Amino acid sequence: MKDGSPAKPSKTQVQTPVVEECNVEDCGTAVTDRRPHPGMVRVTGSRDGAAAHWYCPVRCAGIARARADLRAVPTRPATRKGGRCA
Repeated sequence: MKDGSPAKPSKTQVQTPVVEECNVEDCGTAVTDRRPHPGMVRVTGSRDGAAAHWYCPVRCAGIARARADLRAVPTRPATRKGGRCA
């Protein structure tokens, strides 16, 4: 709007949460010796020691892989002797 206030959503615009809860049974459970349900996807944890989990295919498995990838990104700059950044 011209006055800086947010525009009102149209009646045809769908209001959905940013993160929707998954309703698939056992989605996100830690990996054990057995697969909880046919079609579940094993997503390995990140190199920082996070455990592998079972996820439903596509959406949840994709989100889990992306989170593992993000955990692998270094968050601090490399340092050299003396504690100063290179």
